[in-house]
Amino acid sequence: MYFRLRTTINTIQLIDNHGHPGFAEFFEALPHEQRIPFAVDTFKTPEESAAGFPYLRDLHYEAYEKFYGFTKSDIQDATKREELARRYDLARRSPGQLVDKIMKAAGVELLLANIALPDSLKGKDNIRFVPSLDPLIFPFDNTPWKRRQLSKYFIGFFEYMLSDLKIKHGYTEEGFDGYLRFIDRVMDSYVQERVVAFKFVIAYARNTYFAKIDISQGPELYAKARRGDAAAYGKLQDLLVWYILRRIRQFDMAVQFHFAVTDNYVNYFDPLNLANILEDEELKDLKLVILHGGYPRFGQAEVLALGGLTPNKVYIDISGRIMFANHPKIIAKMLRTWLEKPVLWDKILYGSDVLWGERYIYTCAKTARDSVYYALAGMIDDDIIDEDTAIAIARKILRENAIRLYNLAPGPTLL
Repeated sequence: MYFRLRTTINTIQLIDNHGHPGFAEFFEALPHEQRIPFAVDTFKTPEESAAGFPYLRDLHYEAYEKFYGFTKSDIQDATKREELARRYDLARRSPGQLVDKIMKAAGVELLLANIALPDSLKGKDNIRFVPSLDPLIFPFDNTPWKRRQLSKYFIGFFEYMLSDLKIKHGYTEEGFDGYLRFIDRVMDSYVQERVVAFKFVIAYARNTYFAKIDISQGPELYAKARRGDAAAYGKLQDLLVWYILRRIRQFDMAVQFHFAVTDNYVNYFDPLNLANILEDEELKDLKLVILHGGYPRFGQAEVLALGGLTPNKVYIDISGRIMFANHPKIIAKMLRTWLEKPVLWDKILYGSDVLWGERYIYTCAKTARDSVYYALAGMIDDDIIDEDTAIAIARKILRENAIRLYNLAPGPTLL
């Protein structure tokens, strides 16, 4: 045991750069056809939450007792299942105080909540918002992009949010140039509201390779897409993504891209789909976060972040199934591959991807601390780094890289 390293890791105030607190609460208020089907939060036993790992099972038992008062014997008593489910549902419908309690116990100073945030969690000092810009990419008939189940639900959500944004910003149809002005108003408004980054989950809806389309083609593509020309609409989507990324670059802000294989076509989720964007002279230093490490395409995420001889600003986030459905020693092996390349020490970010209940803020924080310790301790054992270097790397992964990337002000309360 490297006690200085272990103690330091245990006491770092984490920056959770990616999560969805209150996700179910937000989507339960939407019409059924606009809900994302996995945005649910029902009581599940630790065995159901553990992905087969006893380590995670025990963490969930610990979290249930600490935050909900459910003892292990109560949970294992089948006759109490209905009562526990009722108590759990009651607690999760008022997440404000629960989130504060869990974040404090987990040693998480700040959580970046993305895509959607319920009213009950807005305005909290320990939560900052990362809005999805996907709704702006799908302004017309999206039937061709709704062939698969999750695509259908996500695009339904995008359509709902776009309608909301149009009302909020007083949108009137004024052709392509008018639509770009609308995008500018939306993004400027988000910046004024002090969001810390932007996000795309477009991999749920279509391929994430975006051809570079000259903006001079915009009016014609817009007109054709509005009339139902699917090929023109696809090119317009590409153009709009590039336009938005240029604006993000101008803001000197980061953009997160969801990359983790789900039910869609696997090529949609390949981080290397974005290589042409980073090869562009204007966007080569775009701050880009590969969420979930590109799960399971960790090698592709690594290639993108390494950037060859010229450093880029691509970061790798270790949230999602990496963190909430995995054993820390398995995660450590994955981290070890990245950490053997020193350029990546400044590019790895911790995230929980809390989704199916706020207790995951706690369980993922514990898993992350253990994972980082095992990875760095192994490198010390192999005489690759010393303990001082390991401590510096741990601080970067769990806190400092996020502060630098998202332009956060370090201190007792991040602003």
